[in-house]
Amino acid sequence: APSEPEPEPEPESAPSASCIVNAFYHESEGCHVKDEPRPGMNRREISDMLVPNALDPSSLSFDGFDPHNADAGWYSHGTGPETRPESEERASRFYVWMCEYLDEQLAEASHAADVFDAGVDGAPLLRRTVLLIGHGDFMALLLKRIIAGFGYAHEREGITHRSAFVHWNTGTTDLEYFGAGRFLLMSSNQTPHLPRSLLTGGGLKDGWSYLMPDDKFVLKQEVAVAFSDEVDGHVQEQADALRTLYLDKRKALAEPAEGEVTLVVKRGLQVVGCASFHERTGRLSDVVVRPSVRGSQVGRALVDSAVAHAKKVGTEELVAEPDTDEAKAFFSKLGFEEGGEREDSIGTKMMTRKTRNNELT
Repeated sequence: APSEPEPEPEPESAPSASCIVNAFYHESEGCHVKDEPRPGMNRREISDMLVPNALDPSSLSFDGFDPHNADAGWYSHGTGPETRPESEERASRFYVWMCEYLDEQLAEASHAADVFDAGVDGAPLLRRTVLLIGHGDFMALLLKRIIAGFGYAHEREGITHRSAFVHWNTGTTDLEYFGAGRFLLMSSNQTPHLPRSLLTGGGLKDGWSYLMPDDKFVLKQEVAVAFSDEVDGHVQEQADALRTLYLDKRKALAEPAEGEVTLVVKRGLQVVGCASFHERTGRLSDVVVRPSVRGSQVGRALVDSAVAHAKKVGTEELVAEPDTDEAKAFFSKLGFEEGGEREDSIGTKMMTRKTRNNELT
């Protein structure tokens, strides 16, 4: 008798995974055809598409949809193309939702049976993998909040963001999450699965240059005055770097004295000049301007700011200690005069300017 055919081995079951369809996680501008809004797919239509073709019904859930109307699509609230500020606000909502979801996953990971051991240098590491599959421009808004910091992330009307993250189509970014909004960027925009000839969607030819802010926004200049212990951290960091780079190397950065204020000229988020002013003595010191912007009135803006602040607090005279011929010429041009008998401890001639003579011809 012929032998019985060998039974075919049962296919290995795929690892279980849950799928969340979040209505907040869609491309910028929403869903529209020639500016006419479309509602997008609703929960039932999405479920019919994914189940049973790809997912077990129990593994699919929805968030961000209208809970009271099953027929409402993911963009049913839209009245036209989504504006840039609206995209930013939605990115903020999704960022908060995402961190809350990841925090919940961390809380479960220590005892969940489905957590796998990734292993780092031989040490066990219990973790879950979360895949966020979305569109490039909205992904850039989300990465801006993750990497650049939430406090400096929101765009204003007509101003593109200073932190830009561009993705090739199907590019991947790998992040490790440590809870409480803390992310570590492991890699960005990786496409090991594609030869370069197939890369699309991430070059200047695709229009990504719009992410760069225009000069009129980046070069908008403002002067800030604050007590030295109250300066924003990122501003103080840049001011210290300027002093270290461009002042006399023999001058060590000293702790600010009581009553000392820091004067800063900013263009956008970039510090282009800074100085220190002591309210009691009138001493103006550590005046430094980035070489690339010298000749564009940044130094004058610093001195004018010092004069205005001195008048406000009742300081009658500004005192400077130029230690080079170039510095002497700079202060002389701005109304300072050599102080005659007054000299500092190392013999540098002092230069002074009365605060009432703040109008220069």
